[in-house]
Amino acid sequence: MKTRLKVSALITAAFACFPALAHAHHAEFMRDKPLLQGISMPIHGLDHMLVTIAVGMIAAQIGKRALWAIPCAFTVAVLLGGILNLMGIPMPLLEWGILASIVVFGGLLTVGSRASLALTAVVVALFAAMHGNALIANDGYVHNMPVFIVGCLISALLLQAAGVGLGLGLQKLSKLPVYRYAGFAMIAVAALIGIFPDLNNCIISLIEKGGH
Repeated sequence: MKTRLKVSALITAAFACFPALAHAHHAEFMRDKPLLQGISMPIHGLDHMLVTIAVGMIAAQIGKRALWAIPCAFTVAVLLGGILNLMGIPMPLLEWGILASIVVFGGLLTVGSRASLALTAVVVALFAAMHGNALIANDGYVHNMPVFIVGCLISALLLQAAGVGLGLGLQKLSKLPVYRYAGFAMIAVAALIGIFPDLNNCIISLIEKGGH
């Protein structure tokens, strides 16, 4: 366990070599549909989507109380981070934090259920606040902020539910350590986003093409 934690820490530190790459995007063509605009937000960036699904998988991996405690911590922290942004309080090192969250959550998946629920919830909430601070912003494209926020939280909850279902389903269907493999895959994707930043925007590009 200590070895895996050290590896995750080293990989996280390595990302300090990459430029700031994590960005939230608003679907401008949805500006008159705030609920859909909010729902689309967590899937705009590959980083946001993967992290949210990973939270569900982490909850499924720990099990029991974590099945509701981890998603609740994530969702509430996303809302609080967004409120801070709307109040004009941006979080420091936001872009670095979002990129690092992919690595850290991947590390949590590789560590397994041996990580304590309390510590996991705190780590999840910290990074969730960063994602919320980036996703919920009043940049002129949102005409009904309360509805937009509701849509954003609904989407986050659905993605986490998908992560829970994916984790539990794979665990039942396979004898392989699927959570560990998912964790390593998360870290690999983070590295790819660091090297090829346009990869993070592939989903929003498809969404915008479909909207025109």
